Amino acid sequence: MLCPTRVQEFFDFYQKLDKNCTKDLHQFYAKQITFTDPFHQVQGLDALVAYFDKLYARVTAISFEFDEPQLLGERVWASWVMTYSHPRINGGKPVRVEGVSRLDWQDSKVMAHRDFFDAGQMLYEHLPLLGGVIRLLQRRMAV
Repeated sequence: MLCPTRVQEFFDFYQKLDKNCTKDLHQFYAKQITFTDPFHQVQGLDALVAYFDKLYARVTAISFEFDEPQLLGERVWASWVMTYSHPRINGGKPVRVEGVSRLDWQDSKVMAHRDFFDAGQMLYEHLPLLGGVIRLLQRRMAV
């Protein structure tokens, strides 16, 4: 049975995660991890570290706020809000993204991690040309 303390340690780690911490992902992720988000799917711990290194390389600030995780056997669901800043997105101003993570655990490590979030909210809406088009479409669809 999955230990709630271990789950809390995972979320505590994420609240401190930055480009200097990706080398410590092995503490929580299995070597055979499958990580999926709306942009990519990566297989294996080395690929996950490389993916996170690339993601965090230009981020100037990032933080996570997690709601109370829900444990269902070896599966954990958690909703979250991520706030990040990147010099080429939204003019370097903070971007707020709401999402949910599903974590499948085995032997106290995450075997599968899937993030669900709106890719437009995270990226596309904040790009100079594409963002304006997306906002226009959103306004038209809201009518």
